[in-house]
Amino acid sequence: MKKIGQMRLALICGCVATLLALSSLVKENITSGKDVESQHSAELTPTRSLMQLISSHSSKILDAIMIGDHNAVVMEATAVAEDSKAIMKNFFPEGGQVGEWFKETGKNPKNAEDINAVKKDFEKYLKAVVDAANNIVETSKKQNIVETYKSFDAMLKNACFTCHEVARPKWPEWPKWMQISGG
Repeated sequence: MKKIGQMRLALICGCVATLLALSSLVKENITSGKDVESQHSAELTPTRSLMQLISSHSSKILDAIMIGDHNAVVMEATAVAEDSKAIMKNFFPEGGQVGEWFKETGKNPKNAEDINAVKKDFEKYLKAVVDAANNIVETSKKQNIVETYKSFDAMLKNACFTCHEVARPKWPEWPKWMQISGG
């Protein structure tokens, strides 16, 4: 009887120690996650809002491609083109006044030459995204899922990623242990 009581006590102590260790790990992971989140989240600017919207449509395009839903691909690619066109109206309104988002460019929002330079870049990438989205629509209407995916991939490579390489701030380097494992 005494031995059973000691075993129960040892088992309870072991469970408590395990729970304490696990809760410590969970707290540590939550803390480190918040650190990463705070580095990459900023106030929601018009640029980020529209990019999140386009990203959402792009994800839905990929989902639709993967299940072969050509109608959904057409609908979402059309939405990408329409939302992309909204960039010019929202960021460069008639009259030349740009909003607070322009500070992210590092250029002077009161300088017409700076505004025109940024506007030309936006127009270039906007045209690339709209043309690519329209190409996705056309290939999807032909019911060829492989060509539709190739069009989608081309949009990401030639429009989205090309713009992001130039316009987005760089993400911090991966920690050493993640670089070793392939990140």
